[in-house]
Amino acid sequence: MRLSISYRMHFRYSEAVSESQNEVRVRPRSDERQQVLSYRLSSLPELPVLSVIDYWGTCVEHLGVRTPHTELELLAEAAVETEPSPAMEVAPAAQTLVDEGFRSEHYEYLAPSAHVCWEPGDAVAGLAAVAVADAVSVPEMVTAVVAEVRSALRYQQGSTDIGVTLPELLAGGEGVCQDFAHLAAGMLRSTGVPTRYVSGYLFALDETAPVAGAVDAVDSAPEGAVSVQTHAWIEAAIPGWGWWALDPTNGGEVGERHVVIGCGRDYGDVPPVRGVFAGSGTPEVDSEVVIGRQADDGPENPAGASARPRPVRVVAQNPNRRDQQSAQQQ
Repeated sequence: MRLSISYRMHFRYSEAVSESQNEVRVRPRSDERQQVLSYRLSSLPELPVLSVIDYWGTCVEHLGVRTPHTELELLAEAAVETEPSPAMEVAPAAQTLVDEGFRSEHYEYLAPSAHVCWEPGDAVAGLAAVAVADAVSVPEMVTAVVAEVRSALRYQQGSTDIGVTLPELLAGGEGVCQDFAHLAAGMLRSTGVPTRYVSGYLFALDETAPVAGAVDAVDSAPEGAVSVQTHAWIEAAIPGWGWWALDPTNGGEVGERHVVIGCGRDYGDVPPVRGVFAGSGTPEVDSEVVIGRQADDGPENPAGASARPRPVRVVAQNPNRRDQQSAQQQ
């Protein structure tokens, strides 16, 4: 499937700020399942971009403004070709998870992290233990936990903010896609399944049914495209197989409608945008994503920049000097 993606981010400040520095993680990666055909990141005002690959293998683009300004607009445009994920062809026994070589290779995805934290015997670990009690293979453990997450949480856009804990999620019973991914990762890690958090896009124009956490406002997007939000899902390490990608928010395996940006231990490793500024103004951030499907022989042009989808909800934390600006995945 060939997809065009346009991701616009608009920063506004109530008063002029003297400087702002931002790092952006929105460029799709190229791997065995998807290939980036074209990509560009532009800005107003026009700024030089420094691109690096971080520890987790994600492309990070750095942009900075060192003159007084009240607005900054970024536009990332990409064309990506995706393929379906390979079918799971192995069913290693749950006992294979205790192999020391396997655990050592994936130790970073077994330990608690800032947004995926639990304690032995707490509600998160207890719910996971019950979910996998009858599973005899690792894939059965993973699907059982994903099913339990979907039973424990109800998708509700805007119901949580960045930083909600896993126990708070369980107590509240609702969340957005990053919450589903965090809870699934915590539950799986507590049972010994290495799990990483994935940030990306989801094209959800489907003739069958709407997809929770993806469709925003079809009628406000151009023909052949939908307004969506950046999405999040998980990948679980299967002994003898590799990483198996599943979407806890929507259920089922990740497919060619999913476009990966990057992965890490949790959201904190792959936020779409993060930055700081110097000044006393209060920040306001809007972002919008438009994804369109291209014909296989069509031009490799990003989604039309003139689209006017509904803005995605974005959280601007701590509106003081040197603020951090961070876009929440819905």
